[in-house]
Amino acid sequence: MVNPTVEALSGLPSLSKEILIGRYGLVTMGPLLFVWAVPTVILYALFLGAYKASGLVERITITLHPLLRPFGLSGRDLVRIIMGFGCNVPAVIGTRACSSCSRKTCISAIAFGSACSYQFGATLAVFNAANLPYLVIPYLVYLTITTLIYTRLIAPKSARSPQNRLMIEHRTFLEVPRWSAIWRETKGTLNQFFTLAIPIFLAVTLIASVLDWLGVLNDLSRLIDPTMGLFRLPPEAALPVILASVRKDGLLLFAQPNTVSLLSPVQILTSVYLAGVLLPCLVTALTIAREQSPKFALRLMLRQASAAIIFAFILAWGGYLIWVP
Repeated sequence: MVNPTVEALSGLPSLSKEILIGRYGLVTMGPLLFVWAVPTVILYALFLGAYKASGLVERITITLHPLLRPFGLSGRDLVRIIMGFGCNVPAVIGTRACSSCSRKTCISAIAFGSACSYQFGATLAVFNAANLPYLVIPYLVYLTITTLIYTRLIAPKSARSPQNRLMIEHRTFLEVPRWSAIWRETKGTLNQFFTLAIPIFLAVTLIASVLDWLGVLNDLSRLIDPTMGLFRLPPEAALPVILASVRKDGLLLFAQPNTVSLLSPVQILTSVYLAGVLLPCLVTALTIAREQSPKFALRLMLRQASAAIIFAFILAWGGYLIWVP
């Protein structure tokens, strides 16, 4: 559908051409937002709306709180982390309702372990391109385990304290949700996505296009080429890792035939995990900086990158030793 527009704009000056129809252009990459991101966000918003309107969220919150408390999270935080699988931006904003002692931990968990619709969709596309769709199971298991370990390490003692009780009535009731109640809950999430996430997405598209036009992204990939050996990955994996750190759909470069054919199942699992959790995308990072502070966002990114490198290293070499072809 966009090919005629791309052809019509192919004669533009180089920078304008890159911004509109380049690798990260508004015309070439923008439709992906509506192909899989928006439908996923709508579905998650509807499901969460139904959970809240039926009283199921309170039941889950109360039941899982004792299990999550040792990791510095509360039952309420789990709802925001799950919301992040639709879009990290409304999830981060939703942490305003978290307790003061767990909010920063919850934001860190969302940035690290909530695979948004862009990231998760691109990850599934890579597994499918490699004819290894079953890899989604070990991927989600390892993502969950490492996210819990990560939050346990960074959570303050006050959040992990047995005295950190839920200020909520433990006697909750379930009811058949009414559509009006579901829509009221859904509308708030969708409003946050379309009014807050979309403008940031457009700004990030512009930034990514300019960086790509300047050659900065390619230079960064060449800079980290040698480090790919630490994870038993070929140098070709460097560019997708860099691009996924800007926008999570950069993971799709792993699905290119000349790349996916070079990778074993363990290498594919390692590459999508590393690219997905190394850094939050720019949209998420900017939202975190606005909700907390630029200093906190920078500290979170450095801490997350360190944890991601360690976990990816363990996955690469551990998987190599125990994987049965």
